[in-house]
Amino acid sequence: MSVIYYIGILATLLVSSGNPTISGEKGQGRHLVFTFDDGPSYKTTPLLLDYLDRLGLKAIFFVNGQRFNGRSHIVKRNLEVLKEVHRRGHKIGNHTYSHPLMSEVSKKKQYWQLAKNEKLIEKITGYKPRLYRPPFGQMSYHARVYLKQHNYSTLMWNLDSEDPFQRHVAKVYANVLSTLYFYKRGLVLMHDTNSWSIEAVPRIVKAIKLWNCELMARGEPIFEFGDVADFRLPGENKYKEPDLKMIKKAYKRRIKMKKWCETIGKGDNDS
Repeated sequence: MSVIYYIGILATLLVSSGNPTISGEKGQGRHLVFTFDDGPSYKTTPLLLDYLDRLGLKAIFFVNGQRFNGRSHIVKRNLEVLKEVHRRGHKIGNHTYSHPLMSEVSKKKQYWQLAKNEKLIEKITGYKPRLYRPPFGQMSYHARVYLKQHNYSTLMWNLDSEDPFQRHVAKVYANVLSTLYFYKRGLVLMHDTNSWSIEAVPRIVKAIKLWNCELMARGEPIFEFGDVADFRLPGENKYKEPDLKMIKKAYKRRIKMKKWCETIGKGDNDS
C-alpha cells in the first residue's frame, strides 16, 4: 500500500486520540445516564422535564439548532423549552444544526453544522456545549478535527431504546431494561420528540428501583443515576479513589433507596 494511505491512517488516529469518545460500556459501579436526542420539542419535552423533576434525575439533551432558530411560532416555543432545559439543570450537547449525515457533506458544511449549533446554544443559555453526539451515530474525519480543536468529548451510547423504530412504550421499556441487564451500566439513547419514549421513562426508573430493592436484599451494589464522569474511556482501567465526601453521598443515596423499598405496598412510591 502507498505511503499516502499510511499517512492518512496515522492522521485519523491522531485526530481520534484528541477527541475522547465515551460509549457507556465501561464505568465505575452500576451507573446510568439518560440522554435525549433531536429536541427540543414544545409538544413533548416539557412533560419529560416534569417527569425528571419528579424522579429527581438530571439528563443530557443533544439538540438541533434548526428547532429553535427562526421566527415561526413553533420555533419560538421550542426556544423557550431549551431555556427551561438549561434552567432546570440538565446538560445540553451539540447534535449539529440540522442533523445531516456528516460523512456526506463537505468539510465546510460540517464545520458550519457544529459551529452554528454551538453559537446558538451559547447565545440562548450562556452555556458553551462540550459534549457532542453525531447524527445517526456516524463520525467523520472533519468533524473529529473540529471537535479536537474545540475540546469536545463525543458521547455515544450502549443502552439503545430503539424508539425511532419501535413506537410503543412497552417496547422502549423492554429494550432499555434488556440491554441494562446485559451491560449493568450505561448511557441510554432516547428521543424527547417521541411521546412513547417520554412515557417510558418513569416506568424504566421504577423498574430499576425495584431491581435495586432485590440487589440490596442480597447485599449487592445498586444501580445509580449518575453523570458522564462516572464512565471512562476505552483505554482507561483505573479510577481515582473516592474521597470521604463521595462516600458519604453514596451512603445517603443507599439509605434513601432503602427507605423507598420499605414503602412498597404501603402507598404511592412512584418517585
